[in-house]
Amino acid sequence: SKEHERKLSLMMLDIDYFKAVNDTHGHAVGDAVLKEFALRLQRSIRGVDLASRYGGEEFVVMMPDTDLNQAQMVAERVRQSISDDIFETEMVAPLSITVSIGLAIYEEEHDTPESLMKRADISLYRAKREGRNRTVYDAA
Repeated sequence: SKEHERKLSLMMLDIDYFKAVNDTHGHAVGDAVLKEFALRLQRSIRGVDLASRYGGEEFVVMMPDTDLNQAQMVAERVRQSISDDIFETEMVAPLSITVSIGLAIYEEEHDTPESLMKRADISLYRAKREGRNRTVYDAA
């Protein structure tokens, strides 16, 4: 993006209250939720976007050629795909799952992958503090 002066957005996602899923229903149910979450995430982003599990219940999506408006639309589509339909597992009753999302946009020529990740993480934690099940963007 920097080399070719193209837009880039980064989305960081964290499944809300995931520890409670594992603690209440066990790790097998937690694993089933993670798998379904990943499928819904993949179906909700564009073919050019790159989704990756970042750790635990956190995921990151890199969105090339994507400005803030487009990133917010993709993030909202993802958030709704998670919250609008219950998660079915064969082991327990259906679960309602939500996700908090932080966005960062490549904005300045001195931006680095680390600075984008840090801003996305800060935005994500602001989404958590503000009540979860939402998308937050903080400018650089």
